Amino acid sequence: LLHFPGDEIAFHYPTPSRISTKLGLNFSKVERRLKEMKSSGFLSEKLYMALNLDYLGLSKYILLAMAPTREVMAIYDRVKGDPPTFLESFYRTNVGPPSDTSLVVMEVVSEEGTLKEKLEYMSLKYKIDVLDNTVTKASYVSVKPETHHEEVVLSNLRRKDSLERKILRVLWDDTSLTVPMIAEKVIQGEGKSKYRTVKRALDSMVKLRVFWLYPQLDSTKLTGKTMFALTVICDDEKKVETTNKVLRLLSDNYIMFRDYYRGMIPIGCVYENRDEYINLLQRLNESHIDYMVYEDFYGFSTGKWPIPE
Repeated sequence: LLHFPGDEIAFHYPTPSRISTKLGLNFSKVERRLKEMKSSGFLSEKLYMALNLDYLGLSKYILLAMAPTREVMAIYDRVKGDPPTFLESFYRTNVGPPSDTSLVVMEVVSEEGTLKEKLEYMSLKYKIDVLDNTVTKASYVSVKPETHHEEVVLSNLRRKDSLERKILRVLWDDTSLTVPMIAEKVIQGEGKSKYRTVKRALDSMVKLRVFWLYPQLDSTKLTGKTMFALTVICDDEKKVETTNKVLRLLSDNYIMFRDYYRGMIPIGCVYENRDEYINLLQRLNESHIDYMVYEDFYGFSTGKWPIPE
């Protein structure tokens, strides 16, 4: 429920109060549990933002690379300490028995014409071997505008100086900002109309799925459980049906999923022992789910603003 928006069509930050109401649980219990997960380091203090880059005229590429196992953690720390501006996320994972090489998963924001240059930079600087045949261009869900205002919002997203771009930039830096606080930062002067203008723009962007908010999880802070990642492949026409089916199969073993890509559903999951892990995959196989699995999955989002300024 920290992933926003779910089924919402208006801007509402996922506060402990809203989460407790959705779960039907006591507010104090939910607030206390959130604080515990944050203090342990498992749950990020702030929510991160993902942008619908299709609306902004940019592209995201998801790709795999190989790194020497004995060096992969040093590489991980170097990337995390000073990530390049075009790198959105970086994960280390396993896909089989221990070996001399480890798998790295990256998300890169780039124009098609400069992608090769960026991948060469990553290869040379961090000594990783990018697997060219794994490079996949991500495609985002899109929502057809229903009003003139929504059409204007979509058009304005391509303009560097637009109100919509300013709102996204401010929210990117601090996703916990309230609408009045955002309004103060993006519109000069006084007036009650500032709030209404910004709220209307935010509501339209939520409805159009211009951005998503999500927590960052540190799987190394889990106690007694191991995290793994699934990428479920599906037809867009059956995405909702497939999502519901997979989440039922995973039951209490899934932590969160992202619903903003077309044709695929990334899901974060946990298991307590190897038998449980094998049983989960067997359930998916018996239900004819098409998926890729990444074991011992951990990493980070860089938080780098991806739009050239």
